[in-house]
Amino acid sequence: MTSSKSQRVAFGETLNELIEKNPRVVVLDGDLANSTRADFVAKAHPDHFLEMGIAEQNMMGVAAGLASLGFIPFISTFAAFAAKRDLDQVRVVVAQPNLRVIITGAYSGIQTGKTGKTHHAVQDISVFRAMPNMTVVAPADAVEVRKAMIALVNDLDGPAYLRLTRDPFKTIFDDSYQFELGKAFVLREGDDIALIG
Repeated sequence: MTSSKSQRVAFGETLNELIEKNPRVVVLDGDLANSTRADFVAKAHPDHFLEMGIAEQNMMGVAAGLASLGFIPFISTFAAFAAKRDLDQVRVVVAQPNLRVIITGAYSGIQTGKTGKTHHAVQDISVFRAMPNMTVVAPADAVEVRKAMIALVNDLDGPAYLRLTRDPFKTIFDDSYQFELGKAFVLREGDDIALIG
């Protein structure tokens, strides 16, 4: 393990890296750029950043339209809002037509206690797993966030849900780690119990 870094910082940094390599990558934000670190894109690549306001349903429709035109939209919002506020749009305009929209849900789980129960997201994985054609990725650390985002842009043609946490914590992987969509990684061998996370 190395130093700590938050997944949301890795998200913002990697978005800029992806935009520099692929001009089709765009970011749609639900008025949370400062919290999700999508503001890194707003500052470095403002022509690739769309502030959609607190209008998650509309944001999903705009992202679907952009995807149908060949763009690779990343939606940036909180996990609680991604998994509750826009589900009809996710299902009908993104998942069913199998459009490449990467829905990023930051502040997942219950670690954001001070923001209140409306911001807790404990059902987001199950909600997105139930969507047709949807790939769900819940990275373990900031290194895996970067590797997963690169894979989602380069190796996936359909919709995805990228689940991020808020606070920094110890890094598990180093830069030599090879992320592969749909493949688990064993952190420690054992024969008494299996923990899957």
